[in-house]
Amino acid sequence: MTRARNALSGEPVGRPGHATRLGIMGGTFDPIHLGHLRAAEEIYFAFDLDQIAFVPAARPPHKDEVVVASALHRYEMVSLATVFTPYFTVSSVELLRPGKSYSVETVQEFRRSYGPETLLYFIVGVDAFLEMSEWRRAGELLALSRVIVTARPGWRLDEVERLLTPRQRRLLGHPTFRAFKIAEIDPARIETERHPREVLLVEVVSLDIASREIRQLVEQGRSIRHLVPDTVAAYMAKNRLYQSRPPRASARGVGRASYGERRQQSG
Repeated sequence: MTRARNALSGEPVGRPGHATRLGIMGGTFDPIHLGHLRAAEEIYFAFDLDQIAFVPAARPPHKDEVVVASALHRYEMVSLATVFTPYFTVSSVELLRPGKSYSVETVQEFRRSYGPETLLYFIVGVDAFLEMSEWRRAGELLALSRVIVTARPGWRLDEVERLLTPRQRRLLGHPTFRAFKIAEIDPARIETERHPREVLLVEVVSLDIASREIRQLVEQGRSIRHLVPDTVAAYMAKNRLYQSRPPRASARGVGRASYGERRQQSG
């Protein structure tokens, strides 16, 4: 059994006598859906992780990133989506940090909090990875953690490396690549065969769901059942999120204990 907590920081976390293996899954989660959760579930078991921390972005730095719900609403939805999974947790680190939400700064905070012996895995989809070279200090991000790239339907992972331009490779620090099917992953072997700035390309059983499409369905008054957890759907309906004229977001600050934080504190 895992001994969850920390994130950031409620101690303990890892199994005694073993280095903690922590997955970090960032994103806007606008809203979080079953595709996010299924990918995280598969990565958790395949890599024998101790925990996966979901990190909602407060202020995405990318100009083309459309964010509809407030950071607080998105944080609460992630909390509701993960509350019954003991090895999933949600972190408010990017909500509490001023300025833009840069992934490299978030991973640095996890590194400081969890310690130098913890094995960090930064989990992204193919679409995000192909844009990662434009992220702030992308090469440093790959030096701080191993990157797991999961495939959505329609992507062939063996094409990902080929799609990177020489400029992108340079900005990423000339990473090395390994591709796996989810059933072929041997966590112990992966750890003993580590390479600097390593990117692990993983084929998962993906659910072809997009947050943008869920927002459109809500706006059209159509059902989103079986696309998001029921707890998230109920929260969206209660707060009229993504409807034609949603109310202004609550002004309460993250300094007060929200649902997700109360859940962590009681754990």
